Amino acid sequence: MLKIKVLLAVSFAFCIVIAQAQNTSEHGYRYVHHLKKSGKKPQRGEAILANVDVYVGNFLLSSSKKNPGGVYRFDLPAIEDEVNHYPPLMDAALMMGLGDSLTIFQNVDENMRQYLPPAEKEQKEIRFEVVLLDIVTLEQKAAANRVLEAAVEPIAQKVKAKAKAYAAGLHNAELISRPSGLKMLIEAAGQGAAIQEGEVLQVHYYGCLKDGTPFDNSFIRRQPLQFPAGAGQMIAGFDEAVLQLHHGARAYLFIPPALGYGDQDAAGGTIPANSELVFYIEIF
Repeated sequence: MLKIKVLLAVSFAFCIVIAQAQNTSEHGYRYVHHLKKSGKKPQRGEAILANVDVYVGNFLLSSSKKNPGGVYRFDLPAIEDEVNHYPPLMDAALMMGLGDSLTIFQNVDENMRQYLPPAEKEQKEIRFEVVLLDIVTLEQKAAANRVLEAAVEPIAQKVKAKAKAYAAGLHNAELISRPSGLKMLIEAAGQGAAIQEGEVLQVHYYGCLKDGTPFDNSFIRRQPLQFPAGAGQMIAGFDEAVLQLHHGARAYLFIPPALGYGDQDAAGGTIPANSELVFYIEIF
């Protein structure tokens, strides 16, 4: 009789696990909601602050604990915003309340597979372990954005001025020219260790075209970009450049089209085909 009760208990527990595994979010992501505290839920247009660990198999791709401040911020698009892609974190955020924890899974497509670590190439899913810590309201976002835009403006002006000087040939004597065509201008060498291939980096960047037209920057998102050095997740010129630098370095990168996006438009057309790219980067 005892064996039967144990068997029934195990079977019941197995059914619960299976039921959890079969939960599917609004946009088709499998998820498991571990902890529900019935706290306040974020709304479209707001932002979340969360602990986020991203795994493929047993390999840790990224962790918010390595970010300055130790949290990850994700801004939810407003209802009226046009959204072409619904990332796993968007679905996760809208299902969670303050204090909740959730795991959400994303299928690995062939484009993603090429960027996975060699030992994990055959994995079928990437999983996001998420703990919702706080919600940034619309009012808080507006106030913070005013402060942030003011803080980013000096960086924007500095990079635009450097791009203009580069285009005029004023930095030719200072440039480090690589055989690939990449050019670099070091603002600070950095006192940390040399960057090693495969190590996960935290890099703030500001990108613009040679004429100073901006196309993207991490400063405005309050989060440095996190990626494994030299793993092919970045454009070739960016990957090559960071492997020449040290932790703590600040540098300008001048990336020819062949090491950037080539003859393809990028960033929604903000980067025209055959564009030389200018980046200012800070490596933590």
